[in-house]
Amino acid sequence: MIKVAGKSGRPSYGAGMKLKGWGCGALGAGILVAGAALAQPLPETRIPCEILIAGGGLGGVAAAYDALRLGRQVCMTEMTDWIGGQVSAQGVSALDERPLQRENEIFPQGYREFRRRVREKYGGDPNPGKCWVSVLCFSPQVGHQVIREMLDPYLQSGQLRLFTETVVKDVEIENYQVRSVQAIRNIPKHAGVQPENRGDLSTYLLDFYRLEPTADWDKEILRFEPPPQRQGKTLPWVVIDATETGELLPLARVPYRLGTDGKSRWEPSSKPYRDPYCTQGFTYTFVIERSAVPQVPIKPEFYNDPLHGPYYSFEQPRFNFALVFTYRRIRGQVFGFGEEAIRVGDQSLQNWTWGNDWRITGPEINLILTHEQLQASGQLDPGGWMGGLRVEALRRAEQHAKGFFYWLVAGRTDFLLQQADPDFQKDFYLRYRYLKGPASPLGTASGLSKYPYIRESRRIVGRPSLAYPEGFTIYESDITTRESELNRGRPFIFYDSVGVGQYPIDFHECLLPDFSLPPSHNQDAQAPSYPYQIPLRALIPQRIDNLLAGSKNIATSRIASASYRVHPVEWAIGTAAGHTAHFALERDLIPAEILREPLLDLQLLPALQAQIQSLGNPIQFPGTTITATDWAQSR
Repeated sequence: MIKVAGKSGRPSYGAGMKLKGWGCGALGAGILVAGAALAQPLPETRIPCEILIAGGGLGGVAAAYDALRLGRQVCMTEMTDWIGGQVSAQGVSALDERPLQRENEIFPQGYREFRRRVREKYGGDPNPGKCWVSVLCFSPQVGHQVIREMLDPYLQSGQLRLFTETVVKDVEIENYQVRSVQAIRNIPKHAGVQPENRGDLSTYLLDFYRLEPTADWDKEILRFEPPPQRQGKTLPWVVIDATETGELLPLARVPYRLGTDGKSRWEPSSKPYRDPYCTQGFTYTFVIERSAVPQVPIKPEFYNDPLHGPYYSFEQPRFNFALVFTYRRIRGQVFGFGEEAIRVGDQSLQNWTWGNDWRITGPEINLILTHEQLQASGQLDPGGWMGGLRVEALRRAEQHAKGFFYWLVAGRTDFLLQQADPDFQKDFYLRYRYLKGPASPLGTASGLSKYPYIRESRRIVGRPSLAYPEGFTIYESDITTRESELNRGRPFIFYDSVGVGQYPIDFHECLLPDFSLPPSHNQDAQAPSYPYQIPLRALIPQRIDNLLAGSKNIATSRIASASYRVHPVEWAIGTAAGHTAHFALERDLIPAEILREPLLDLQLLPALQAQIQSLGNPIQFPGTTITATDWAQSR
């Protein structure tokens, strides 16, 4: 590819300094793609936006919520028909929080409002599910309803334009900025593919990324671009990647990491291996309900597959069916851990490490395709992007979740417990039914979550500096309480903090097909964390000046990402991205300029931090200082 100079003498790519996707040409009449002209391409609908948010999960919702409160015009795309990600479409509606944040309400204002409204839906009940993994468990249907109601005033006014069942197909880059984003809006052709009737995600994922209509889907091709009044400005618009797997990163040629990082001074718990295939297990959740009469479970035909049936386990002798049921119970009548605390009508959302987690990985079965795999499959060719996921891994995970239900109610084996006691046999639990259909908590025909819960994304590499010559990264040593040469008795304090969080470093580690840990695993890194910060540098990728990370794709090591992935932290990341986008647009400067200001003249960064705090969003924990450590308890 021919390189030509960009505005500041840095190299740009492609004739006319334009880049579509990974070296892609424009998609339209008379434009050649892979040596042949496209036949009768569908017309594009042009959509102007000040801020485009790709992905309607918690990070995307949080970014939209505060950017809208600041008066910005926002567009948001979302693959499913529900927004809210973890609390809705992914069915992880048991909030992962730590006491220090929760008891002192040290959360973003939008997250506090979300929690308040959820409880209000249940008449003020502080924990409608009577679960024990969290202090607030609720139905994913309610999570979606509350998120929609929070954004509804902006939808009604037109300030927010929401495009559900929409995926990003292509990214146009010019002079180190995203100039436009092509997306595909999928419109069901018949009742069989309406959200409440359609099959599992693996059956239609690739169809969603096809430009041409299919037997099931009509297509609307969208072209998101800056509004006319901002054309010619230094910063015409901002694009926030809040997708679950960092889809825009390979499309925009942004440096990123995937999988394990390898051992270093800053990552003392890592093994000395880099492994892009070892990402955390992902999960299709489902809901079961206690019934008054016994049910007849049907054994899935795939149940005895070596990758399914043998895997399931209660994990430890102290765990049993009642504990698993009450663990993430989303509808409960009395609190408790035993069978005596379970009533007819109680509902439990299943998300269990040795249950419906799909953790099997390797070069032939990993979910998030590596850069080399994307190239080999043609997804980085012009118009070739198909989501960057392995459909077979999705299908296996869907089967695995359905098999886990059968194991829970009718299985007799236990992979881990029978290794210690070969005579162990699990009991039957037949008074439980699997919920599915439009009125069920997950609102799907299959009963599985609309999208899997993704614990680990592609992660950007921040911009280089003297302190971070390979690019800014939040490391294990910045947050962990584990003893090491860099343990300060407190977390690293970032001068550019734009949010806070805390959660243990928690792995649902990848496994080989024989259920063993690979040599590269980070399981040994499990540890408590200090209360920590979200630095602005973690949101700003290399190379592209108007793109921000807004979800689990920020610049963390793999070990640190295992803490930054949870509900309130993802919300705080999105909040910071929304504020940064508004702040940069208001001053017509690229976000990286906020950090390039000389420290002696620092005005921009304090102004951004003041703006974030003015809407009720904390950027440090009370009492944070470099010398004191009592504020940094890991509780």
